Amino acid sequence: MENLLQDVRQALRSLRKSPGFTLVAVLALALGIGANSAVFSVVNGVLLVPPPLEAPERLVDLANDIQAADLTGISISIPEYQDFSTLPRVFSSVAAFVWRDMTLTGGGAAQRFGVVAGTGTLLSTLGMAPMLGRGLTEDDAAREGGRVVVLTHKVWRAHFSEDPGVLGRTMQLDGHPYTVVGVLPEGVAFPQNADLYVPFVAPVEHVTLRTTRYLSALARMKPGVTVDEARADMARVAHQMQQAEPRYGGIGWSIRVRSLEDRVVGDVRGTLWLLLGAVGFVLLVACGSVANLLLARAAAREREVSIRAALGASRGQLMAQFLTESLLLSLLGGALGLLFALWCTDGLLAFIGDSLPRAAQVRLDVRSMLFTLGVTLLTSAVFGLVPALQASRVDLDAAMREGARGTAGGRSATLRSGLVVGQVAFALVLLVGAGLFLKSLLAVRGVDAGFRPEGVLTGRLALPDARYVEPARRLSFQRELLERLKVVPGVASVGLTNLLPLGGLSTSGLEFESRPTVPGELLPAVEFRLASPDYLSTLGARLLQGRLHQDFGELERAPEVVINRRFAEVYWPQGNALGQRLALEPQKGQWATVVGIIDDVREWGLVAPARPAAYWSLSAAPGAYLGLVVRVESGAPESVRTAIDAALREVDSDVPLFSVAPLARLVDASIGSRSLTALLLGLFAGTALLLSALGITGVVGYSVARRTRELGIRMALGAARSDVLWLVLRQGLGLTGLGVAVGLVMSLGLARFLGTLLHGVTAYDPWTFAGVAALLGAVALGATWLPARRATRVDPIISLRSE
Repeated sequence: MENLLQDVRQALRSLRKSPGFTLVAVLALALGIGANSAVFSVVNGVLLVPPPLEAPERLVDLANDIQAADLTGISISIPEYQDFSTLPRVFSSVAAFVWRDMTLTGGGAAQRFGVVAGTGTLLSTLGMAPMLGRGLTEDDAAREGGRVVVLTHKVWRAHFSEDPGVLGRTMQLDGHPYTVVGVLPEGVAFPQNADLYVPFVAPVEHVTLRTTRYLSALARMKPGVTVDEARADMARVAHQMQQAEPRYGGIGWSIRVRSLEDRVVGDVRGTLWLLLGAVGFVLLVACGSVANLLLARAAAREREVSIRAALGASRGQLMAQFLTESLLLSLLGGALGLLFALWCTDGLLAFIGDSLPRAAQVRLDVRSMLFTLGVTLLTSAVFGLVPALQASRVDLDAAMREGARGTAGGRSATLRSGLVVGQVAFALVLLVGAGLFLKSLLAVRGVDAGFRPEGVLTGRLALPDARYVEPARRLSFQRELLERLKVVPGVASVGLTNLLPLGGLSTSGLEFESRPTVPGELLPAVEFRLASPDYLSTLGARLLQGRLHQDFGELERAPEVVINRRFAEVYWPQGNALGQRLALEPQKGQWATVVGIIDDVREWGLVAPARPAAYWSLSAAPGAYLGLVVRVESGAPESVRTAIDAALREVDSDVPLFSVAPLARLVDASIGSRSLTALLLGLFAGTALLLSALGITGVVGYSVARRTRELGIRMALGAARSDVLWLVLRQGLGLTGLGVAVGLVMSLGLARFLGTLLHGVTAYDPWTFAGVAALLGAVALGATWLPARRATRVDPIISLRSE
């Protein structure tokens, strides 16, 4: 212990004597360790920490695939949920739910809540046991219209001040009194942004419709059952359903089974592991820079080390001294990096917002702290061991001779050169990844969305069921709201819909008057959208043929329908879509005439393929949940927000406008994970490039300093300054070329993994590889130029006189 304390004191004195070296080393390590800790915190919260559910590994998601309609992972219908609940053998329970927006009234300003309407088995299937009261039951849907509610902990705290006597109290939701029957523990919610849970009451008209799909389904597997076994059993169930309902045949229908983990984080898992690997490369580059600094410092301390060895210090004691210095640098870098990680984690969450699944679980917890400690200790070993071994290997005779400093050869120079090669290789891998993701992001941003998002403000509305139960009342509200908004100063046009663009799937069956379906035939699937007369024009959709909606039409009638280009190509490839008549399955016989064809609007995301979609007049099914779009005449879309709220209050003060955002922001949010990946990879690559450039400058500069005598002799013997300049440049460019070669091999090996994460660009894009190699060459030339110019200014007389 006494020896250890002595080594620590000696290391602190040594580091204080070299403040510049200490500062650069600590900052480099803090950057690498902090970035690793921040990204690991995200990976830990999203992928490694299990959700607060009972045995989450036994939960699976159930959905439909319909190959003929190019639909994957779509919702299920009520009859399909009933089959899923009774036919499988591997599930202990099955549940279904649908997301709703409900409005709380009676306590001042109306407030919007995200509500999960679930079957009585939902909470028990998820393993979400209330801390107060009870959960939902099968009888709740039939009892008093399902007017009971289970609160999440955040709602209990915000609206009831954590009152334990909340059970039995009522909340006015959509104008109906709901009785509080339970409260969930803190942090327990599914989906993550849910506020309340109410019973799902099945509409009578949907109970027998197999192609009216809007339910999400979950199941809990029995103990010991694997996901593969569940898939096999559901394949049997699908076959049994096809035997009972022959209309399922011939359309490529199947049941999709995936773990709940895949449902929640499947789209971001690969990206997060990629970022963690990338930031690990940054740490390796930082370690290479610090190791190079330590090697150069050890070479400068050869006489000091030789004197200590001559006075009796063993090689183990010398190694312990250098490793202690490395450990102190790592601890200082780790402490500073932890502060950096706190800032970075908060910044990442603020940038990502709600687009990251399980974002609420991301924090610097104990596991993240232990990870930071482990990275710190590992970093100390990585960058400290080789310099310590090199510095402790003392040749007393050579080290004590003054002339021993005259050349740049030796094992130390080879090690420093090898570290620079590694830095360049890792930097190239990161630059290639950043370049590919940047090109992919540009390709996604260049996708034609089918509408013009600039200058459009969006929002959502939820009409209280108690006062808007009749369709006529809903239609009256919609008409009055549109009339008031049209005259708001600064508003160019306004429209209403059931789902905003990029907002997901809403499939329904339909039939064609010209091609009557035979008994038992499954109706074709179509994306169902509602549109007020000016909705599509406000959105900026491009009309290809015919015209858009001109009026609301009669209540519960759909006299007009506009379809997208994909719909026309699939069902009327001959080009005779205009004038055709079709009807939704729930409204058989209520024929709507195709009056227009628009270009494909990206209803499901910029990178999702276009699917058949039809836009019925809003009067076809005036719903309680609406999306609002407002195009402004000029300026920022948010400039009319206050006037819109005022107009809405004049129509109904109990209907709040929520989720208000410019349409351009929704487009950006839909590709937020891609933007974040490109941004972070660019930052990581830029950091690695800077550290690599510093490494090249340091190695070449140190080599020039050690070769002063040699360079002086060369110039004294007649070597031109250009010869000396090229001699030094060749060293830096040679190291860079070797690093580029190694990095290209590594990048080609990793390209196969990147291919699944890219859009619009191949993982082997030659222009990216060539551009990155050229960039590294230019940076290496610039990094080598300064020490090379210094070498040409060596005075032969002074350099020889010093000997």
